[in-house]
Amino acid sequence: MWSNGDGRQSMLRNLRDTCEQDDGMNGYGWTQYDTRTGGSQTIYDSKLHIDLTTEFFKSGDGLGWVVRVSGTPRSGAPADLKTALVWHIALEGAESMPNQGNLNCTAAKGHQAGANCFGTAPGLGPFELHQLSNTGNAFHEGTAVKSVTVTEDKIWKAKSVYMDVIKAASGKALLVNEPGNGNMHFIQVILEGPFSIDFTFRSNQSQLVTSDDFSSKSNAFYSSFPDQIDTVFPRSSPYQDQKYRSFISSLLSNLLGGQGFFYGDTRVDYSHDTAYEETSLDFWVQAEAAMKRATVTNTPPSTLLSHVPSRPFFPRGFLWDEGFHLLPIIEWDMDLAVSSLQSWLSRMDNDGWIEREQILGEEARSKVPKKFQTQYPHYANPPTLALLLPKIISKMTNESEYRGHESIYVTNLDEARRLLQQLFPLFKRQYEWFRRTQAGNFSAYPRPFNSNEEGYRWRGRSPGHTLTSGLDDYPRAEPPHPGELHLDALAWVGAMASALEIAAKYLGEDASTYTEQLENIRHSLDTIHWNKSALAYCDATIGTDGSFQHICHLGYMSLMPLLLGHLNSTHEKLTAVLDLVAEPNKLWSPHGLRSLSADDANYHTDEDYWRGAVWMNINVLAVLRLRDIGQDDNAQGVRARRLAADLRTRVIDTVCRSWEKTGFVWEQYNDQTGEGQRSRAFTGWTASIILLMGLDDIATDSLDGSSRAGIFGWSSMSAMLFITGLVFLAMFRRQLLGFCKRVGPGLLKRVQMFPIKRAYQEVVDLDELERPDHPRAS
Repeated sequence: MWSNGDGRQSMLRNLRDTCEQDDGMNGYGWTQYDTRTGGSQTIYDSKLHIDLTTEFFKSGDGLGWVVRVSGTPRSGAPADLKTALVWHIALEGAESMPNQGNLNCTAAKGHQAGANCFGTAPGLGPFELHQLSNTGNAFHEGTAVKSVTVTEDKIWKAKSVYMDVIKAASGKALLVNEPGNGNMHFIQVILEGPFSIDFTFRSNQSQLVTSDDFSSKSNAFYSSFPDQIDTVFPRSSPYQDQKYRSFISSLLSNLLGGQGFFYGDTRVDYSHDTAYEETSLDFWVQAEAAMKRATVTNTPPSTLLSHVPSRPFFPRGFLWDEGFHLLPIIEWDMDLAVSSLQSWLSRMDNDGWIEREQILGEEARSKVPKKFQTQYPHYANPPTLALLLPKIISKMTNESEYRGHESIYVTNLDEARRLLQQLFPLFKRQYEWFRRTQAGNFSAYPRPFNSNEEGYRWRGRSPGHTLTSGLDDYPRAEPPHPGELHLDALAWVGAMASALEIAAKYLGEDASTYTEQLENIRHSLDTIHWNKSALAYCDATIGTDGSFQHICHLGYMSLMPLLLGHLNSTHEKLTAVLDLVAEPNKLWSPHGLRSLSADDANYHTDEDYWRGAVWMNINVLAVLRLRDIGQDDNAQGVRARRLAADLRTRVIDTVCRSWEKTGFVWEQYNDQTGEGQRSRAFTGWTASIILLMGLDDIATDSLDGSSRAGIFGWSSMSAMLFITGLVFLAMFRRQLLGFCKRVGPGLLKRVQMFPIKRAYQEVVDLDELERPDHPRAS
């Protein structure tokens, strides 16, 4: 923790501890970081007039580490600027196991900034920590150590405990030196001007990391890290300038730096109330009543190794996000990605369910509104982890080149096979759970005559929201209906089936079940979810007259069959899907694909979360899938490749410009201005944009005048007709001007009587047009 060191009230008012969304920082983040080694983070604290740099490096055996905190006064800071640094150290479990763990800290004699801590802990054994001052520091107050014993539920509340200690202190000193035994210790020092303090840790078996060791390790890392970035994420045109290396370095470092090891209990509703089957017409009302009467269980504590979407706003694991997080991490460090994947799959219960939000323990729950804390075993989430199976296998088989850290799964085929044999049954269990619990109702409601029974519905729907889909407020049928079939749920089941088919073939197991199911899923996409009037894939529901109907809100939903790999270059629906992608009045924006069409009645309305903003995880999928289709040289392949090239440029430029302007990447981007919005420091799935920077096979397809025409569906004949029209206007412009003068006044009057509406001002219910009794039906 740190604060202004001028006095007790200033300390209490300005004390910094946890990373918060609205903490007034001018920026912060890792500039260079590798999970295996360490790295450097800078924090720009304009309010306290200090820039802090934290550098963290591990010992060679991984059993020790050193942290250096350096402070540089900002321009305009007081000449005698005082900064208080406070290390807080706690030993969990010491209260319940007094004979198995202990920790004692004292200030070092004869050293103004020195402190030593010695302890033991189960599973770790003896360990020690030391605070060391580097040369050149000016001290306002030397080291003070305060040792306290607190209840286990306060271990994570260090800031609150420290503030209570400061409030209770007397005299001029901010912290009274009272060292000794305890399960929580505060080590405080107050410095003037620039400073540098080291804090080292080692277990009984490791060597102490000295200041000389720190210098050699940091120098070696800072010189090699940029070359590693260039090797793993090479940059193709037009991103070869060195600023883009810094951009990649920042995004990757903050993604890796957002990894956490979480431990704690989870709140789960195991009541399995019949209302959760969601069969009644007002199922969300019944489900809400069941939730209120349910007894919630706190599970035994468990662990998770995961990356977080955003350190200040979403500091926990999300199932929907982690698959996207691990896509670039696989390229950088396969073994690290596998460790996170294994940890997530270890969360799976015997049925195949994984909690969609990992809210482990009271500290995690303190960041989540109470109504969202309980997890429900019938709630699913997009199974993004399934995207990783084909990626991992492609690295193992050298189908896709691996240039990251040395990996046992790439160099040792026996280990690779053992890994897949471990992962395959877990993914299979999750797949079967999803098919069983999210299945659509095909017996009680009408369906298209040639459809099979591959159709799914997200449980947990309510009016205006489908939180379990990950797309939250994306518009769907209103009111919800138990007969709905959700397009994205079906497409995700198809992605899982495809991944399992690939894995089964790799392992030499029978893949025929997955092959058949995948064929049926793709058949259902075209028979159940394709709307002929909208020329788009849509959700389905049951109308008030009991008939099967489509609900068409064009946007990311409509692209799910494309994004998840169910369309190839010869698919009969691809032309219409690419038309939707490329239409500026719908999804195509200067900054990437909009989440909802600009001509939809719900565009930028209400919460406006997935209703028009540009989300980079979806845009990354879009570029990669369009690029895959673009490997074919037929007409649609060429068009897809050009779309991929142009979309790549738009999204990279949008994220990079905003990063240069604000110092952050963001949760989403405004489709009209390109400004980052919602949660800042969102180096979760937004960081996956770095996967696009080295796509040299489409870089040359970036649109010039001729290829841009191809994007928007102009054939060479269309272009010729356009040019002919221009020539005609040039030759007969005088005659046309005379004609306009004669008819202009009357035409203007008619236009004023019947004003033209912009596309998004008039919404036509395309499903109503299909009903034979509709007056405008053809």
